[in-house]
Amino acid sequence: MCPETESSGRHSVLIHAPYGKDAGLIRNELEAAGFPAAACLTVEELCARVGAGADAALIADEALVPQAIELLTKCFKDQPPWSDFPLLVMTAGGAATGASRHRLRLIEPLANVTLLERPLRPETLLSGIRAALRARSRQYQLRDLLSELADNNGALKQANGDLTRVNRELEEFAYVASHDLQEPLRMINIYTQLILDKTGKEDADLSQYAGYIEQGVTRMERLIQDLLMFSRTVNTDGVSSEGSHAGADLATSLSEATSLLHTPIQENAVVIHAGPLPRVRGDSRQFAHVFQNLISNSIKYRKKTEPPRIEISARECEGEWITAVQDNGIGFDQQYADRIFGLFKRLHKDEYPGTGLGLAICRRIVERYGGRMWATSSSGIGSTFYFALPPV
Repeated sequence: MCPETESSGRHSVLIHAPYGKDAGLIRNELEAAGFPAAACLTVEELCARVGAGADAALIADEALVPQAIELLTKCFKDQPPWSDFPLLVMTAGGAATGASRHRLRLIEPLANVTLLERPLRPETLLSGIRAALRARSRQYQLRDLLSELADNNGALKQANGDLTRVNRELEEFAYVASHDLQEPLRMINIYTQLILDKTGKEDADLSQYAGYIEQGVTRMERLIQDLLMFSRTVNTDGVSSEGSHAGADLATSLSEATSLLHTPIQENAVVIHAGPLPRVRGDSRQFAHVFQNLISNSIKYRKKTEPPRIEISARECEGEWITAVQDNGIGFDQQYADRIFGLFKRLHKDEYPGTGLGLAICRRIVERYGGRMWATSSSGIGSTFYFALPPV
């Protein structure tokens, strides 16, 4: 019913007063004040012009017969959300009758109805029309904003779809490439051993070179495994719906991590103290990997003068559980606290082995379940890694 674009024709105000001379007089008054107006002989004509782009309508109370109300109902019922068409109703002169009150009750739900009591004064008429047209102008502004928002949302939706597709392709590429890289590494290892067997292991230089090759292959295999792990954590389709809904028992996750690290914990006399740990949103096995990586880092970056001590605790704060893993290791400068979570970012490249993917994987696991991860540290004092997660 309502126009798709703001009225640009002459007749922005429609008048339907079929009895007497009101229609002509009102039209002359409006046009003299600069408001383009047109008198409509029938309600059908008024509805047609409303649909063509009028901005407001003025109708006499006595014209609101049942058939007219039915036509107006059809005219206004399909207004878009932004539209509230201004309809000014000129009431009957003198005391209101039961019939006029009934007609007004029927018409009021149809549109933005304003009552103008007759006899009309020019100032009252013009004031009502100005208010109606201002209201309609604001509605057009809202329409334009909604249209712009819809266009922006459509563009954003398309961009998000493109980004999702590209990310999925990158994940698939990383996964396939990592698998394909492992086979050549096995071949390198096998044929290096065959060369040594053929030439004799008594050749010290060849044995040394073979050792270098073996170290490189081992490092590459570890890097590929970490890449595969990161690819799996990035791929949100791989999230276990069962584990996510059931929640993760962090105490179970920690127990699994310490079991997997039993040998290095024993060899380095690591002391681990853990307080009560909660259930959070996520998967226990994946958080076991988080604990495993953090404890491994605490062992790797330990002080040479004292055994590693690791304190693990959790507290509830503002609707989430914050778990802290604190150690007494060598620590790092706080300015690098965010850098260490980046891909292939390592602060001690030569002194300590590693691929630079461990903390990136941990943060990605935490974030995929709606959490966040950060760290605080000081050189020589130790580090504390935090991860916050919503409860189950």
